Amino acid sequence: MKQMVYVLALLFLLTLCACGQPQQTEQTGRQEGTGQTEEETQAENQPQETGFVPLVPESEAVATDWFQDVAFVGDSVSVMLDMYNSSTGVLGSPAFFCSVSLSQQNAMAYAAGDERLPEYPKNSGQHPRVEDGVAASGASKVYIMLGMNCIAGGVDRACQDLVVLVDEILAKSPQATILVESVTPMTESSPRADASLNNETIAAFNRQMMEICRERQWYYVNVAEAVSDENGFLREEYSGDKAMGIHFNYNGAQVWAEYLLTHVPEALK
Repeated sequence: MKQMVYVLALLFLLTLCACGQPQQTEQTGRQEGTGQTEEETQAENQPQETGFVPLVPESEAVATDWFQDVAFVGDSVSVMLDMYNSSTGVLGSPAFFCSVSLSQQNAMAYAAGDERLPEYPKNSGQHPRVEDGVAASGASKVYIMLGMNCIAGGVDRACQDLVVLVDEILAKSPQATILVESVTPMTESSPRADASLNNETIAAFNRQMMEICRERQWYYVNVAEAVSDENGFLREEYSGDKAMGIHFNYNGAQVWAEYLLTHVPEALK
């Protein structure tokens, strides 16, 4: 009799232990309280691909008035585009914020009024900070090509500084769409090329900036492909300075302008 009591007591204790154990999730693997499988939950926590493609493909040329609300930000390389457009009007009348030796770093460092900043409006004697000038122009589309004057100090830093400058522009012009132009290459005979500034570092900067454009959903306009030879050098016939092999002549500026006209994002047309 006593043995029977012991057996019953043992079975009762085992039943209590079983009831105290946490319930297992269903065989489907769905987590309690979520209705999701573990794989579904992990997928939700992963960064989602936007599907945004930054590289602007070739398309039918737009009319010149498309550039009426455009601002170009650049250094002495872009100064030639400004001069060419002033002579031909091929891009209409966009605002140009371009000056010799401008970089993303000194664009943020110079105080308003510094004559090394681009003049705006033209012939006004005023030199606002770039972000203030762009805002004053009312531009809704901002092309920016900067890097030649600072890539030698490090590609990563040049990219990071360009992002900061663009963010400052967007802080003053939140409606603006950003279009980053690739830095154009140097000629094969360029005397300026050295271990820190050369076509390899320029290409590395461009690759990194295109990836940043993908992440930030900015457009990337690969002007470099239009002016490069089969080996990636700036074509000699487009070069306007033998001393540096960086700047354009009118032939190069013409090709550049034509490229811009035929490489406009469909979403902006």
